[in-house]
Amino acid sequence: MAKFQVIVTKGEYEPWWFFEDWKKDIELSFAYTEKSDAMSQYQVLATELMENYPNSAVKKNVLLATWSEDETQYCEECDDDIQTFHGLILLVDESVYEPTPDELATYFSFNKRLDLSKDA
Repeated sequence: MAKFQVIVTKGEYEPWWFFEDWKKDIELSFAYTEKSDAMSQYQVLATELMENYPNSAVKKNVLLATWSEDETQYCEECDDDIQTFHGLILLVDESVYEPTPDELATYFSFNKRLDLSKDA
């Protein structure tokens, strides 16, 4: 049986950068055995993030980054302020989920409002 996860992150990188220590940025994690439950949770959280943050971008349809230009944190190593990103990730069996065309139309239609060209 497949295990679905919906993960909310907050950190200095967009959620598609799976660096070695990316899990330290996890704020919330939801686990599901039913795909429809995971999709619904993702949709609710994505809508909430996009309502709360004016900027957003997506990669692979299910890796959502949102941010506000004025939310930064100071980086001592680089002696500068860096952007804070609020991310949303949908995984299946610990891999990025690849939605079907029908799922894209049903659960991820909000992607049309996103800046899909963001180059991270």
